[in-house]
Amino acid sequence: MSQTQEIGRDVRQGIRQDIRRRHDGSIDVDFYRARAAVLRTQAIRDAFRHARAQIRAPFKQWWMRLVLLPSGR
Repeated sequence: MSQTQEIGRDVRQGIRQDIRRRHDGSIDVDFYRARAAVLRTQAIRDAFRHARAQIRAPFKQWWMRLVLLPSGR
């Protein structure tokens, strides 16, 4: 076997083994689509949590100065 064929065989067997496939050998696109939807949902949720924390911070300080501190809490 020539060196080019050996390299190609190693690439097909080594790197491509982590691709999820169906029993007929085709790539399981539904698995990757579902995984992408979960990751997208997590990213959106994290972004909203971060944005909410940034928006809440000034109001929390304002609330403490206006309501909590004058009442003695």
